[in-house]
Amino acid sequence: MKALERIIKDRRALVFLDLEGTQFSHEMIEIGAYVCILNDDLSVKSVCPPYKSYVLAHHPIGSLVSKMTGINEKKLQDEGRDFTIVMSEFKHYVGKYWGRCLFVTFGSHDLRIINQSVLNAYKPDVEISRTINKNHFDFSAFLSQYIQDPNGNPLSLTNYLKVYEVPFEGQAHDALADAYNLIDLYKAFLSRNDINEREYKKSLSHLHHLPTPVSKVLKKLNEGENILPEDWDKAVKESFL
Repeated sequence: MKALERIIKDRRALVFLDLEGTQFSHEMIEIGAYVCILNDDLSVKSVCPPYKSYVLAHHPIGSLVSKMTGINEKKLQDEGRDFTIVMSEFKHYVGKYWGRCLFVTFGSHDLRIINQSVLNAYKPDVEISRTINKNHFDFSAFLSQYIQDPNGNPLSLTNYLKVYEVPFEGQAHDALADAYNLIDLYKAFLSRNDINEREYKKSLSHLHHLPTPVSKVLKKLNEGENILPEDWDKAVKESFL
């Protein structure tokens, strides 16, 4: 797909990344990631062993986040490590692809978590966060150009997978599970052009900013009707009545 080629360009590795953060300060408490090597056609050639770590935060996790993620203060005290150490280790995990890959997330909140963690950290390596910000690819924003709900809103990761008939694996809001399922969503987008085209037609017909004649014609086309030039002329005339 040309639009995807323009984003990925000549990169041959994607890092599918998911972060969990505190409820109010948005500091990182968990990171999960997979390095994926790409084929020339941008499909996934291989998936490297994952990286996961819990991260110590300076502020409370928050009851809502604890409930969603299952991460509590005791778990962080027992298993969490300093943010700066974790990010240095993460850079080492990405290895030779660092600075040459794209960091793929579902939504932009992961960047906020990184940036807020930098602000709260003691002597953070700012270069690491800058590299991630500079080479970030929000797959949710990309996909929402083509697939939306009837109100023009993007779907959740789970609901996008349902559209592509792909089961969600693991526990939602587990960083590593979410990163893995994001890989599955990427694969499905590349392999299921039939679903892409079907859902894009639906989304086009839901666009609220389209002129009325265009909306009417699109609606009829999506319903399987044949549209003739006179039908288009009629739709234009009716917009002035």
